[in-house]
Amino acid sequence: MLNNIKFGIKISIQNFDFLPDIYSNQNFCDFIEIILTPEFTTDDINRIQNFKLPYAIHIPNSNYGVDFGDIKKNVNNIDFINKINLFKNDLNPLCYIVHPESGDIKLSIENIKKLDVKPIALENMPFKSLLGGELLGSDPEGLMEYFNRIVGLEFCFDLNHAIKAAISKKVDYLDFIEKFLKFRKPILFHISGGNLDIEVDEHLHLDEGQYNLSEIKKILLNYNSVVNLTFETPRNYKRRIKDDIKNIKIFIKS
Repeated sequence: MLNNIKFGIKISIQNFDFLPDIYSNQNFCDFIEIILTPEFTTDDINRIQNFKLPYAIHIPNSNYGVDFGDIKKNVNNIDFINKINLFKNDLNPLCYIVHPESGDIKLSIENIKKLDVKPIALENMPFKSLLGGELLGSDPEGLMEYFNRIVGLEFCFDLNHAIKAAISKKVDYLDFIEKFLKFRKPILFHISGGNLDIEVDEHLHLDEGQYNLSEIKKILLNYNSVVNLTFETPRNYKRRIKDDIKNIKIFIKS
């Protein structure tokens, strides 16, 4: 941990073979964030139960056919919600991260309320979608209805998403980050690199793009709480977690 900052490495259930590497690098990894893809099995749940580190669970998003606000995907949404609810007593994560995603905010809220797992952390989104169109929850005002209508909802603060939304809204991205931190205390943070002239997600290495990493780090170090920071930077899977460690070291030295 760097002062108040704890580091997390993100894997999916297809990457359980990375666990020995993660455990042998606990000087750089304090927790695991795992994507629980829709095809997860009881065996996957058993593996997660036996993690040697704290963990957060990321609910699948539109890349996996789950988008809680999309009526066209609602069969997939309900199937996943029913499936994960079966294991609510078997898992004890830092949080379950969900995306507002796209479409209808009322349907998005309705589906999130059907998740019978705790704690649920809502992640802020960019304004522009990689798939075209606009996303829900790109600013504190857009997230407010979720927090007003869902009891006990936590906040997952994606710094990259906030910067991309700031570009779309033509506001200073460092000020926009501070605005989110005043809005809600995050239970979890995400970080990656990116450019300041591109509105959609890039998820670059931290030494790529144009973000002022030292200023972002200063904001996090000065935040009066623990910062659980997941690195959502690129990975060459043949190198296993070496690229994750590289990005953590870049952050430490920034």
